Amino acid sequence: MARAVAATVPVNPPGATPVLSEAQVWEGLGIKARNPKSFVPVITHVELAYDTPTKVTRKVKFGEDAPLATEEIELHEPAIVYFELSLGNRITNIVSYSPSGELLLTFTFSNGVPGVPADDTTPSSEIAKKLAGGIQHSIDRIRELVVDGTIKAK
Repeated sequence: MARAVAATVPVNPPGATPVLSEAQVWEGLGIKARNPKSFVPVITHVELAYDTPTKVTRKVKFGEDAPLATEEIELHEPAIVYFELSLGNRITNIVSYSPSGELLLTFTFSNGVPGVPADDTTPSSEIAKKLAGGIQHSIDRIRELVVDGTIKAK
């Protein structure tokens, strides 16, 4: 049975520089929706088929030998990006805040995680740890895009 799993990472832990704003994270997620390869290394192929400020359709491969999948992406500024894959997976990227005001980034997966076999018996907590590494990679990539001036949001 395909599983659902989620993981959350603080965007600005102590010592992180530059400190990212909600607007910068949001702009980074928009870039990720359109050009995901540097955010999601397992994506080996991407073609944009449709692109508006709130909807993107792309064809992707999650690995060289993976089938070509279509992703329908909806962007709901400034908090949620939905990814619907033709393979049946549903993914969200959520920008939120903790009760203390800490900026958070959460990725959720339902109907399985691309690249994880449906019959995989790895505990969800272990998969969530790996997902947290992927979230951190996305945050680090956003931080790089802020530093190099690609992301203009304040």
